[in-house]
Amino acid sequence: MELKITDFKVFTTQANFEWTFVKVYSKDLYGVGEAGPAPGLKGMESEFKQLLLGEDAFKINRIEQKLRYATLYSGSTTHHLVAGTIIAIYDLITKYLNIPLYKFLGGDRDEIRVYADAHAGNGLEAINSLLLPVSLCDNKHAEIRSNIPISGRLTEDKWEKEYSVEAFVKRAKDLVNEGYTAIKFDLDIPTPYLNLGRIRVGDLSLKDIDFMIEIIKAIRDSIGNEIDLMVDLHWRYNLNTVLRLCKALSPYRLRWIEDPTPASIGLSNFDELRIIAERCNTPIAIGETLYSYQQFKDLIPSKILVWTPDIAKTGIIEGRRIIELASMYDIEFSPHNIGSPIATMATAHLSSLSNTLGAMEFHAHDLPFWNEIVRPKKRIIDHGFIKLNDEPGLGIDLDTDAAKKYWDDIDL
Repeated sequence: MELKITDFKVFTTQANFEWTFVKVYSKDLYGVGEAGPAPGLKGMESEFKQLLLGEDAFKINRIEQKLRYATLYSGSTTHHLVAGTIIAIYDLITKYLNIPLYKFLGGDRDEIRVYADAHAGNGLEAINSLLLPVSLCDNKHAEIRSNIPISGRLTEDKWEKEYSVEAFVKRAKDLVNEGYTAIKFDLDIPTPYLNLGRIRVGDLSLKDIDFMIEIIKAIRDSIGNEIDLMVDLHWRYNLNTVLRLCKALSPYRLRWIEDPTPASIGLSNFDELRIIAERCNTPIAIGETLYSYQQFKDLIPSKILVWTPDIAKTGIIEGRRIIELASMYDIEFSPHNIGSPIATMATAHLSSLSNTLGAMEFHAHDLPFWNEIVRPKKRIIDHGFIKLNDEPGLGIDLDTDAAKKYWDDIDL
């Protein structure tokens, strides 16, 4: 049995994040995948095609090794396209075999819990692969609104009504009423007491912290203790500030605090994470900027109790190794996911394997065309869960005709 790869295509477009779709063909049959956002992925199409054409898709371990060695001088960006390619090949194989991906992988869980990433008091605006805020013009072209990334310590944000206590509480109630049993909010927000000088060094005043705690207390009081509540700090703060914030948040029994300091961007500083984990009563979540099971192995001594890898950056093979490592140490696996329905379904299928699954992320709640660009037409997330069925492959396909309504240059 052989399934030769005959073509390879990449298409990048702007949605709430940049989405890069990957198609791997074997004659008329194809599989679709998605790479996590990164600059320049479309530009790698011709080089990756040279590596893939003529390969037997069933020899997927060989293909992944080939891609990783071929790009070992190229930095972390290439991991995203490798991951999307591997997802597409798995979709191709399982379509050919007429079996759903999760069953092919040996997964047994057919309902995957999803948590809603609620941003703040309203949905997250669109950002490009450089984390710059953009405005979508006629749903086809993006205009950059600022050359300052939305994450980090160079923020230009100002406090607005969307960051009010009332806005947070309303959004939390709305999501609970939709059936979500877990919600995550951004807490690295501008407060009424914002001081850009403090933020530049990752600091918060006591008034800033008090305002953040007021938000979390109000949310907890409004949704009760049956709903899991998490916060994301987006690598914003320094060590002492995070420890003060951890202590102040402790009474509200968060499921986790995510990415509190810059310790996991670029070259990771796991020693700093251990200092936080040893002093914070709330579990710390890390992982969306890590790419390999070796990195997660090295994360174990830091006492991080929630792992959040992004499968559109790790791929299926590496993601499975991370899941198995998490199971070995009984560490929660709650994957990061900011992608389209393609990345979301790939993450859900892989999550079926996890013995320590918490919940997988959904970051496109307010994107009106999210369900529209795939087929068959269905509600992918229903009352906070994804139901896996017997449809082959990922169970969905990219509807390029529907997608042309939003991206007229799509060429997959």
